[in-house]
Amino acid sequence: MNNEELVLSNESGFQGDWKSIYHRDALIWASHEYDTDSIMKPLAELVICFSSKFNLSPTIEFTTIDTLELLLVRAFQNWMQSATPFPESVEQQKAAFLRQLPIYTVAVFDIVAKYTNLGSKLELAAVKRAAKVNGSTANMLTVEFEVIKILDSELRSSLLLGAFERFSKQYLLPLNVESKENIGSIGIKLLRVALAERALVYDSLKTAMKDKECFRRFKSNKLILAGAVIITLLYLIPATRHSNVILNQVVVPLAEDCCVQAKNLIYLRDAILRVVGGH
Repeated sequence: MNNEELVLSNESGFQGDWKSIYHRDALIWASHEYDTDSIMKPLAELVICFSSKFNLSPTIEFTTIDTLELLLVRAFQNWMQSATPFPESVEQQKAAFLRQLPIYTVAVFDIVAKYTNLGSKLELAAVKRAAKVNGSTANMLTVEFEVIKILDSELRSSLLLGAFERFSKQYLLPLNVESKENIGSIGIKLLRVALAERALVYDSLKTAMKDKECFRRFKSNKLILAGAVIITLLYLIPATRHSNVILNQVVVPLAEDCCVQAKNLIYLRDAILRVVGGH
């Protein structure tokens, strides 16, 4: 195994024009009407709990979180199309969907494990018991088919995790100030906090960014969030916490990779640290 690899994600390879997929993703997330921040905490915490309980890989964990969020957005878009002229039914459908979140979570876990070529076998029966989901295998397959239909067969490994691993290889590991195991472990914990507490993290930045559309694009960009997690990790490593030289050495080219000003990565880092401090 290459010592420069964290092996957290299968979306971290340095293929040509790798940023384009992130920019397309950011545009998609910035354009939809439904704000998922309010649901991210219970959604992420449920997935994190199951992932820890069943020792699932970071790729399965974060891909499941991303896929569940996308599922909710796609479902919302379908509700909006079918609810006209009865918009009140959207809230009813949303409430029904959220009541079924455990079974959708189990279904997405199984889909991710099956179709992302990870070589992982999910103990579906055990996950169902943990989620207190009843029903036969046939019923679960029906739910999985519904999920795939809503997603329009779109499934992709977590871009956020892939960006974090890419940036770790490029900017943190060469510093040789912390082991790759600790970088991976701390990074995963920070990513979990950033996703589960996304509302808190970004709400603290709203006053600093007056343009709503600009803020929405900023919040939708997974490269920026991954970059901020890298800078946060740099702060949490004792050997680099107080080194402005190392900070500048990392944050300037990292900001260029994220297509954002370095100060914005620092602002987002500080927001993450405030939330981490509250945990």
